[in-house]
Amino acid sequence: MKINIAEPYTDKKIKYKILEVIESRHYVEGRYTKQFEEEFSKYIGVKHAVTVSSGTSSLFLILKALGIGPGDKIAVPDFTFIATLSQGVLLGAKPVLIDVDYETMCMDPDDLRRKLDEDVKAVIPVHLFGHPAPMDEIIDIAVEYGAYVIEDAAQAHGAKYRGRRVGSIGDIGYFSLYPSKNLGVYGEGGVITTNDDDLAARIRRLKNHGIEDGVVKEFGYNMKFNEINAVVALETLKYLDKWNERRRRNALLYNEELSDIDVEIPIEKEYAYHVYNLYTIKSLKRDEIASELDKEGIGYGIYYREPLHMLEIVKTLYGNMKLEVSKRLSERVLSLPVHPFLNPEDIVYISKIVKKVVES
Repeated sequence: MKINIAEPYTDKKIKYKILEVIESRHYVEGRYTKQFEEEFSKYIGVKHAVTVSSGTSSLFLILKALGIGPGDKIAVPDFTFIATLSQGVLLGAKPVLIDVDYETMCMDPDDLRRKLDEDVKAVIPVHLFGHPAPMDEIIDIAVEYGAYVIEDAAQAHGAKYRGRRVGSIGDIGYFSLYPSKNLGVYGEGGVITTNDDDLAARIRRLKNHGIEDGVVKEFGYNMKFNEINAVVALETLKYLDKWNERRRRNALLYNEELSDIDVEIPIEKEYAYHVYNLYTIKSLKRDEIASELDKEGIGYGIYYREPLHMLEIVKTLYGNMKLEVSKRLSERVLSLPVHPFLNPEDIVYISKIVKKVVES
């Protein structure tokens, strides 16, 4: 049996509309892009949604639009993908690595408070694997120091914090539309969400060579979205809530199947609506479980085998650091398939493999 860790979606309507776009010869930011931006902004609950070329370029454009550069610092969780750190570094900012909470794997507000100072211009909490970060505490600390709060919701389409959708809580947020995400397209894509009119307008300029109303207002970049993926995003947005409920159903079944063995299963805090982009367990037998899954044709992921502070390029630039929780997680985490197209028999089968290794 082969089970992938993620499954892109398609149907006849998507294929028909893609063909329509091809025949229209309007391939970049046409009516479907505009329609998706309108629908996604309503879904998140913000005034503006700006589509761009990827989740990574989303963060780059946000930092650039906020004027962050040499001499500034950005606070990022240590346990996240390299892009959360690298985009600020490319603009000349220095990262301040914040340890994470062991249970949620999201930014730890206590460590943030210990490390924040007046040079930190932005705090970037990551809603890791679909679980919201503790936004009230993070925002309170950031406000004390006059720092922007940028939500990294790359893995958290539809997740909620105290009833509000992530991407609508900080000063600005961003999502990845990579195929493995809860809302994915056929390739790369990203979308930025904010209620700030000026910030949205500047990002729209920057992603299109600095052009506004046909006039070059500043030097910019080419980070636009494409119309074929706008079709995919617009159509799959209609199913997002239903698919998230399926992910939650699958996670609940995993919880039941794995509750009586020596693995740590994901938690959902009382303030959170978790959308399980990944179902991530913790076990000191992680590598043995992964090896057995490989043999059985089951997809899995190890996110992240090295936290940011342990990457050689980071150590070379910023020296050795100790972030104990991130290090412990990197030795234990293993992500199992949880996508909405699994059936209960798949979950039971995968769980049996995990149990066999853990109990051996």
